[in-house]
Amino acid sequence: MASTGTQTTTYTVADVRRVVDNFAADFSMMAQATGLRSRDSVAETVSDLKTFAEDGLLIDVKLILKDAKGNQLRAAVYTVSESVAGWISGRPGGNLWPRTPGGSLKVIATLSSAWWNRTDAQKEAFRTNHGLHSSWDPTTEDTSFAGLQATEGQRYASNGYGWQRTNHG
Repeated sequence: MASTGTQTTTYTVADVRRVVDNFAADFSMMAQATGLRSRDSVAETVSDLKTFAEDGLLIDVKLILKDAKGNQLRAAVYTVSESVAGWISGRPGGNLWPRTPGGSLKVIATLSSAWWNRTDAQKEAFRTNHGLHSSWDPTTEDTSFAGLQATEGQRYASNGYGWQRTNHG
């Protein structure tokens, strides 16, 4: 006798928040190490990303370290997954990025079509209603990281929700 079945993994807003908090620890450590973001800036950015994640609008987040000349030195890409059965959640770490006077630590969020299909008025209402700190407009930043080598990083998961980190350096 053969049998088939499906496995459904669910998660709550609390799971999303736990995962984003792990990202927040990474981002905070990177900001401190590079000297390029204040604690308030990190907190505001994380708050916005948490809002997008809770609403299911977030596809991935990219942190990009650039030197004073605009060259990409390092990057971390956090890819969202809503099916993480079997993932073991890691601990934040590997964030001792170089101090980079005059450089920048950029954050790029890839948002779903559900966001981009909204009218400008709907997006503005969302920003206002949720108290977003940035407008999260489209960017022309090169995110191919062609000159950087990719390696697998941490996985952050809670129940069925997770973020997979890929390091570029």
